[in-house]
Amino acid sequence: MQWHVADAIIVGIAIPISLYLFGKALYRKYQLMKACASIPDPIEDHLTRIKEILTIFLGQKKLFQDLQPGIMHALIFWGFCILLVRAVTMFGMAFAGFDFHLPGLGPGTAAGRGYSLLKDIANVAVLAMVLFALIRRYILRIPRLLNTPGALFVLVMIFCLMASDLIFDGILHASSGAETGAWSPVGSMLGAWFAPETGTTGGPPAVVGHIGFLFHCLGILVFLVYLPMGKHMHIITSIFNVYLRPLHRSGRLTKLDLEDESIEVYGTSQIEHLTWKEVLDLYTCTECGRCNDVCPAQRTGKELAPREITSSQKHFLLDEEAVRLLSGNKEEEPEKELVGDVVKPEEIWACTTCQACEQACPVNIAYVQRINSMRRSEVLMKAKFPSELKRIFRGMETNANPWGLGASKRMEWAEDLEVPLFEKSRDAEFLLFLGCAASFDDRAQKVSRSLIRFLKTYGISYGILGENEQCCGETPRRLGEEALGQTLIETNCELFAELGVKKILVLCPHCYNTFKNEYPDFGGHYEVVHHSQLIQDLIRREGMALPRDLEDRVVIHDSCYMGRVNNVYAPPREIVRSIEGLDLVEHKESRERGFCCGAGGGRFWMEEKEPRINHERVKQLASTNAGVIATSCPYCLRMLEDGVSDLKMDGIRVRDVVEILDMASGS
Repeated sequence: MQWHVADAIIVGIAIPISLYLFGKALYRKYQLMKACASIPDPIEDHLTRIKEILTIFLGQKKLFQDLQPGIMHALIFWGFCILLVRAVTMFGMAFAGFDFHLPGLGPGTAAGRGYSLLKDIANVAVLAMVLFALIRRYILRIPRLLNTPGALFVLVMIFCLMASDLIFDGILHASSGAETGAWSPVGSMLGAWFAPETGTTGGPPAVVGHIGFLFHCLGILVFLVYLPMGKHMHIITSIFNVYLRPLHRSGRLTKLDLEDESIEVYGTSQIEHLTWKEVLDLYTCTECGRCNDVCPAQRTGKELAPREITSSQKHFLLDEEAVRLLSGNKEEEPEKELVGDVVKPEEIWACTTCQACEQACPVNIAYVQRINSMRRSEVLMKAKFPSELKRIFRGMETNANPWGLGASKRMEWAEDLEVPLFEKSRDAEFLLFLGCAASFDDRAQKVSRSLIRFLKTYGISYGILGENEQCCGETPRRLGEEALGQTLIETNCELFAELGVKKILVLCPHCYNTFKNEYPDFGGHYEVVHHSQLIQDLIRREGMALPRDLEDRVVIHDSCYMGRVNNVYAPPREIVRSIEGLDLVEHKESRERGFCCGAGGGRFWMEEKEPRINHERVKQLASTNAGVIATSCPYCLRMLEDGVSDLKMDGIRVRDVVEILDMASGS
């Protein structure tokens, strides 16, 4: 099989055409990114970002959360990485002849022989995984997968690229008579098959070889042109999306500058109000549906589907708004409203901000901040929000808590307890910030009492704010009422500075996350400790001689805001293990895969249609045959206890970890 000048002519003409079309499509998308808002946060901590490139992009780490398709995708990706060298070699062959090899990779070198073996393995692995992908899509019909023409085109194209390479390689081996043996097992096998018909350079095998060679080279160029046009643009953008993601994820909402009078729009009311990084998220979405699979709202039949929100915004930007934005007519009002016409209001208000979607996404797409930004626009710009939130906002405006109860009611739960005030004991180690739920919810108040007993028993130095305590600001910010949230935060920062607060002990994961991750944006820098962490630390340092054994089977429910958001999973488990007689069991949806209770994102204050998220979670945990569901969040506690009551599961009790410890202490 001989090289012909026609190979160089055909490939030489195709390369500039394909590069022009590829560059044109890519530049258009780049212009759309530039037409959108700038990103507020600096790109820092490059060492962490490089680590994520190595583990998440190259190592495909997050794909293995769903093992079988994770292996499939990883092998295709790694195979393509290996075969990039082969692709460059074949384009070199188009102009320099079929005996061309990259420097150091010739058949006589050790590196060349090693790469030849690796190339054959990669080709076969990719072929096998593409067949597996086709079976999943078109025979097994996995529900989360969208069987679009584009998806089929790409899989068939990859299959044909691998097959054409193998066919060309086999015929090249047969015509050259090279003895490569174990270093090119597939090439040698195909070469032996083609050998009887080879001997002249113009026979049928040679023609087939040329067709395979040209198909492979031209197919790569066709694939290149197609990439910017569909979901497979993630092949180009995912490395940038992984590197540039906000390291805090959506556990830290961005701060709006409400004092800047030049800002006319708050939140995302039009598509160009997305930041360029959020547009990069849209481009990078692989439409794999992993976000939908783990979304508690989607799994209980609500309107929200994270993938569909991303897809709707992407197609609106590319198909309907591109002309307006690229023509410089941004002042012209779009024909459609972003929330209402493109994204349904029911979708943005169904989100519990649990961030399961972000944990599951293999390319680090952020969903919660984008949804919250649309909530901000609806609340601050249009005063549109679910009717039940009127009472909540009014309660926080007048009494600084979502219950709307007066400050005099905040400490009624502790009337018979001697609880020190922080302002009268400035040498106290901790400011105990109880939070609204632990102060006003009758079920969570019992947890507050158990914690006070624990602190006294172990001599922990603390003080509370008493009637001066108010909401930390988490609830209004998650509900889009940024102005109210910032007012509460700023008031608290001033009070804490006046009192000289250095350490804050909290019962609520939502308070924990807000103080730890969001208060620094407002000048509030504190050491924040969750009560489960304090107990864990005491167990590790001193141990606990508990007088009572508790015979029971316990399953842990992980709070989203301690777990996925802040990666804190160990404390409740260590507490349970420290108590003799308790048998700790795990549900498969725990830790990073934990399922939300339904309260987050302000959903605690909104009505929910059946089936309810907390009911689904209780059913999951009940399947472990545990007698106790252990939590470390007052909102989770209330949601799960209500679920147990609604479903009439009388044999199951819901307890905070400090209550379990309290029982073992004989209280």
